[in-house]
Amino acid sequence: MNSANEFLNKRYIVTGATSGIGRKIVVDLIENGATVLAIGRRAEKLNELKSLNSGKIVAAELDITDFVKLKETIDGFTQDGKVDGCVHSAGMNKFTPLRIFNWGVFEKMMKVNLAAGIELTKLVSSKKVSNDTCSIVMIASVAGMKGEVGFTAYSATKGALIAAVKSMAMELASSNVRVNAISPGVVDTDLTKTISNFYPHGMEAVNQKHPLGIGNVEDVSALALFLLSQKSKWITGANYVIDGGYSEA
Repeated sequence: MNSANEFLNKRYIVTGATSGIGRKIVVDLIENGATVLAIGRRAEKLNELKSLNSGKIVAAELDITDFVKLKETIDGFTQDGKVDGCVHSAGMNKFTPLRIFNWGVFEKMMKVNLAAGIELTKLVSSKKVSNDTCSIVMIASVAGMKGEVGFTAYSATKGALIAAVKSMAMELASSNVRVNAISPGVVDTDLTKTISNFYPHGMEAVNQKHPLGIGNVEDVSALALFLLSQKSKWITGANYVIDGGYSEA
């Protein structure tokens, strides 16, 4: 992304930083001169990420649903400077057909996908944590708008996240904090390979649901960086669908 130093010396927080979309967003931000607090659960993956640029990545191994540690981590990061934005990319997806619906799994998914995003927004939007013109991006899913067999729990959590973004954006607008969502279709990640097992014909069936084929992490990261940048300064409360035509098919 040619940002013309848009992100130079700026500071961001990214959850779900050890794989897929989150990892790509971290890499793109540091390549554009930003410093990133990369939050994830896998120490070895965080170390691999940090090895790319140890001066620009602050790695934090923690469970995103541990809100006490999350606050402590953010407070520690902001001792060196306030943040200019964040991306909540951490997520959980489990196949949940109604006949074997597990409320424990649903509650865990709701805490990771929705509650952690709300808590992150609450913490980051504080004036002592964020600079002016802070931008917050939630990675939702097209599943929050279009149903699929066996994805009741996941769809519910992502649909709730999209709805929450709209209200959080209205509440924080007076503080000049923007909140937006991105709803990808199926993107080529390790998680995709797991999801494809739920379809009778595997990846062939998944691809057929996307007129332009499944996406890649570069597609989503480019949109996330746009929403983090001042090029999108008049955008808040929006949900950007990026799904290769899946929701229209």
